[in-house]
Amino acid sequence: MTLDHAASDRPVVDVDDPRTWPPALADLIHKIADAAELAEPDLYVDLDLHDRESEVHDLLREHLLRAHHATRLLDHEATAIRDHGLRLLDATLVEDRLDQAHERGYLTAADRETLRAHSMVVPEKRKLGRREGQVCLTLSAEALSHDVSGVWRLLTFWGSEAIYWHHCDDDEGITQRLRALGRPALVAAYVDLASPGTHSVFKSVIHTFVGKALGYAPANADVFYRNPIPPHHVESIAFPGDHAYDRFPELPRK
Repeated sequence: MTLDHAASDRPVVDVDDPRTWPPALADLIHKIADAAELAEPDLYVDLDLHDRESEVHDLLREHLLRAHHATRLLDHEATAIRDHGLRLLDATLVEDRLDQAHERGYLTAADRETLRAHSMVVPEKRKLGRREGQVCLTLSAEALSHDVSGVWRLLTFWGSEAIYWHHCDDDEGITQRLRALGRPALVAAYVDLASPGTHSVFKSVIHTFVGKALGYAPANADVFYRNPIPPHHVESIAFPGDHAYDRFPELPRK
């Protein structure tokens, strides 16, 4: 069942839907796309546009951007996101997820300690992931129809990269339990790239818009958002069986 919650106080821009693009932004993007000399539209990533990125951010200053977070959730975790929003990854979040899963009977005490000891927030493991202090999202939902591999592990192993990464290449034991916990979920949320915080986008916001304007549907970017996302900016949480999830038939079903 989709959990819908968001109530935006500003216009929401979706890179996949040009009807939502502010007129000044649309004009800029289409001018750049019209001037681009590319043999194929997928070469949009090679365009030298980084000096225009701040211009796009300025044009989006009074808007929110729709973004997408792929994960695997237990039911109580979906409720927590709906009620409290998306939290930044840190040691406290990892501890909370492991403790709550243990308290509800999803993990044994031994499982919890193993996952805690090898998580990416343990000091000696941090260099492997560099995921702390941020929420990881992507700008384009349409890209999920073209690059399932980019989110497959996120949707098939419980706990996020911080918890499952050390174990995802094993074939048995705790790995199988991580694959059995929760359900794959797509969280749609709004981000404000003008808000305080050193947010980063790769490749860039402008490349994504130009790629879309060139007709390249998979055009996408990763967003490393360094503010928590409040509950009123969580638009929906979709699971298999919900239209917002099932429109991507190549995604895992369980």
